[in-house]
Amino acid sequence: MLNRFNMKQSSAGEFGVPYLGNLESEPPEGGALSYSKCWGLIAGLLSALFWILSIPPFDFAEAAYIAFVPLLLWFYTKPTWRIFWLVAIGTAWVSWFVILIWLRHVTWFGTIILSGILAVICAAWLFFVRCILPQLATRNIFLRILGFAGIAGAWVVVEWSRTWLLWGFPWAPLALSQWERPVVLQIAAWSGAYGVSFLLIFFNLCVAQTLRHRFVLRERKRWMGWFSPDLYVGMGALGFCIYIFFSVLPHPDSAERMFTAAVVQPYIKPELKWDMDRELENLEILERQTRLVSSLESDVILWPEAATPWPVMGTPQMQVRVERLVNEIEKPILMGNLAEDRVTKEWRNGAFLVEPGAGLSSDFYTKRELVPFGEYVPPMLGFIDKFVPVGGRFIPGDNVGLMNLTVGGSVYRIGSLICYEDVFSKLARESARGGADLFFVATNNAWYGEEGGAEQHAAHSVLRAVENRRPVMRAGNGGWSGWIDSYGTVRDLLVDAEGTVYFRGGGAYTIFQFREWSHQQSYYTRHGDWFVALSGGLAVLSLLLGLCRPKHRS
Repeated sequence: MLNRFNMKQSSAGEFGVPYLGNLESEPPEGGALSYSKCWGLIAGLLSALFWILSIPPFDFAEAAYIAFVPLLLWFYTKPTWRIFWLVAIGTAWVSWFVILIWLRHVTWFGTIILSGILAVICAAWLFFVRCILPQLATRNIFLRILGFAGIAGAWVVVEWSRTWLLWGFPWAPLALSQWERPVVLQIAAWSGAYGVSFLLIFFNLCVAQTLRHRFVLRERKRWMGWFSPDLYVGMGALGFCIYIFFSVLPHPDSAERMFTAAVVQPYIKPELKWDMDRELENLEILERQTRLVSSLESDVILWPEAATPWPVMGTPQMQVRVERLVNEIEKPILMGNLAEDRVTKEWRNGAFLVEPGAGLSSDFYTKRELVPFGEYVPPMLGFIDKFVPVGGRFIPGDNVGLMNLTVGGSVYRIGSLICYEDVFSKLARESARGGADLFFVATNNAWYGEEGGAEQHAAHSVLRAVENRRPVMRAGNGGWSGWIDSYGTVRDLLVDAEGTVYFRGGGAYTIFQFREWSHQQSYYTRHGDWFVALSGGLAVLSLLLGLCRPKHRS
């Protein structure tokens, strides 16, 4: 005890500041509970704040690099399990609730429950970290970095599990925070967006370990200055992403024009869109806006999800009216719409193409990922009604349903993603692998008010563009409408005179593709989620490292 006391005094004298305590040791027995709770709540609040600020619409991307540092530092103190679960679930629940706050416009109850489910999933990862991280603290740099990679890999596995767990909701992965940072995003063309999330968690761990050494243990080696090998490794990983960015930049003048698309935003409020007394009025608004937008120089007109008040396929009067409009403006309309089978009473939500002269194409896309409680009710919860009063029994599609759009003698294969399907990396990859030249996202975010829902949703399209090296064109009922190039840069965004995406009107944008990717698929498109398997292996390895306790020197 005397030697330890002398060592602390020496350390304090060397730096001229009091010793802050060893994060490896437990707090004093008498005040352990209050100590752990106090610092845990502060750490949880800080991590929740940084996490929320990093996600659109706040767009403070840099916060993602330190979002979990407060919690990680607290984990080094080995808090009691009761306090741990309180802070872990509380932090995650608050974070998810604020991130998904726009969902309250549809259902407060659903927002609370969904946030809670996501919080439990996140808390499972935090439990993994709490078990392993303190054991890695005193390992040598190579084993410690390997353990950090495993913890980051566990985060990737958790994100991947959300693509299928409880009907699937992979919304807002940590990579989404970087949607306006193309420099960091380019690794997604190999690893998928999971690689970006991995980098961010790994960097958080390196920063936490560095802070632990510098400001708590007061360790400083002369050859390192104020840095640590952990921080060097974290910066090296970030530097690798920057190297990838510069190495994959397209050649000058390699952009090849595809076509010009004009978007119609009818912006009909959801509570009015399906009002039976206003169906004809809503249709007239859509047609009037289409005639105005068709005056712009364009090759094709885009309509948002479920654009017409009646299904365009299965309702002869509706089909005739749309075909008449297309012949009038002499431009094809690529639209989100509905199909109804009058015999089976089955409905389909999808994308359809109507061309001058040829009319409604029999080839159309059927949405593959239906919205739980919006387009169907899970069988085990049949006592709950759908919260969207649209159609009857929706059935999902079973193929990519590519559509051929002919413009100026060139044929472009369109891979459609309806509603929130651009959140699922697997769906976009299947379309790209099937031969899609670009993606068309038709959506209706008017359900979620005029807050951050539309931008947060659109950010996912950036990830899909980079992963598959395919442009993405979006058409929303009231926004977000625009297009994203194959490197994840937002090239055009439709806004009104006041700078908001929420408006009734429209606009046009010209889409191009880089020559390098015109006839080539990305590594991710060809090989899929291999990085998830690698991450799972690293997670298992880090668990083994955590279970094997290091030998302490006497």
